[in-house]
Amino acid sequence: MKKKVTNAEELAEAIAELELKAAVQKKQIQEIFADLSENMKPVNLIRNSAKAVFSDIHTEDVLNALIGVGTGILSRRLILGRTRGLIGKTLGRAVQWGMAALVSKNAEKIKEKAGEWIDMIFKKHKTDSDRTPATGPKQVPVS
Repeated sequence: MKKKVTNAEELAEAIAELELKAAVQKKQIQEIFADLSENMKPVNLIRNSAKAVFSDIHTEDVLNALIGVGTGILSRRLILGRTRGLIGKTLGRAVQWGMAALVSKNAEKIKEKAGEWIDMIFKKHKTDSDRTPATGPKQVPVS
């Protein structure tokens, strides 16, 4: 809102108000610039990105993707070994990314099955717990 200035006193008052407003805006701009320059530092960009990626919302997706990529790399090494030619490398990458996509899409089923296998393995060990390491199987007294 513009005021109509009619005399020198009102002009001085309007100038003082505008100077005060300019000082406040300058301070706000400096604070915003300081925050922005702090957030734009490479270390802070990486830290903030990592926080966003590894937040609780994305943790499951990141874990599934890591499992997929790890399985893809492992399958490429197991299937093709070390390849030197262009065709072998291209085929290796295709196998790697295909396996990574397949595993990451079915990660929940794979985790479930792996959990079942782990449970089966540990249940076998529990049935063998009747043995003591020094004496072998427990001796049952015969009467």
